[in-house]
Order: sequence, then structure tokens, then C-alpha cells
Amino acid sequence: MVKKIAFIALLFLPAALVAQNPESATGGETSMTVGAEFSSFNPDWGCANISPFGCTAQLYGPTALFDADWHSRFGVEGEARFLHFHGQGGEVESNYLAGPRYRMFRIQRFDGWFKVLLGGGWITTPNYPAAGSLKGSYFVYAPGGAFDYRLTRHLFARADYEYQIWPSFAGPPAYNSTTGKVVQNNSGLTPNGLSFGVAYRFLGY
Repeated sequence: MVKKIAFIALLFLPAALVAQNPESATGGETSMTVGAEFSSFNPDWGCANISPFGCTAQLYGPTALFDADWHSRFGVEGEARFLHFHGQGGEVESNYLAGPRYRMFRIQRFDGWFKVLLGGGWITTPNYPAAGSLKGSYFVYAPGGAFDYRLTRHLFARADYEYQIWPSFAGPPAYNSTTGKVVQNNSGLTPNGLSFGVAYRFLGY
């Protein structure tokens, strides 16, 4: 619980710093945006391939996000994602991430962004606490991209792709009946998926 509170505080720190700077708050390029998305992720655990829609036990859930941009091309993004639905055997994943983002292009009403986020991921594998299952938290870094489409002066439609890397994740050892050996599952975890939603820019243009 303490770790989750710390990551939530980390997410909102950039926003607080921007809000406390009077010059930034009135600057022409500073903007702040909040939004909500619906996410669909391949959890990687127990999935035959890495396609974002390629898992029979696809995880679904809501995502809350914010963007704090101090320049037309540079900013910070934070997100809290809760993939708590449709998991086989009660599997769930959650993450709290934040990091820099860069606007790659703007074409009329479209903006394309690249981001690299860091933070923590929480997982409960299927049928926990049965043998061979686990529950824990891990360091996560996640490159990704987002497309914003301006609907009105302040409202945007948003599509987002994210590829998460959990480098320290290690699953329970498995027994290979063919070779008669115990196989260590310590190759990390790489969930990835798509999110769709809306965002509202309440500061800036």
C-alpha cells in the first residue's frame, strides 16, 4: 500500500510543480491535460504471442492520465492503469507510471507523441494463492506512443499504444516432464496493449 501511495504522489509531482510556477501558468506554451481511457492489454503471462490483441485471456480496465507540457513539443505524462477485468483465474495487472513525452508531429487536428514512462507494476497471476501462482510488485519501464485528435478547443479524442518491460519479473519454476528438469522462468514480462479515451485540457491551448 505504501508503494502505491508513493507512485501516485510521483505521478502528480510534475503537475504540482507546474501549478506552483506563476510564470509557467501564464506562459503561452504551458498546458495541462487530464483524461480517461479504456485499455485492452496482452498480459504476457500465459499468452502464446505478443500481439496486443493476441491473448485469449486479454485484460481490460480503466486508465487515468495527465499531461503537463511546458513547451509545444516537450512534457511529462503520468498514468494509473487498472487491468482488473476478464483475467483468467482472477489474474490482474496494475501500473503507476510517469515520464517524459515528445511531440513528433502535428497535422491539422492530429498530434503524434512518443513517450517513455517509468514506475511500478503489480500483478496477481491466475488462481493465486495456488501452487505455481504469485502476487507482487515490480519495476516497469514502458516506451509508447499516443495520437490526439482535437474535437474542440479543450477536448481531445486519444488513442495510445504502450509496450511495458518488467525486467526483474521471475515466475515460479516449472517442471518439464520431457527433459525431467526444472525450468526457471526469469526472462521478465512484457505486457503491451492499446487504450482509447478522451482528454480535457484545462490549462493552455
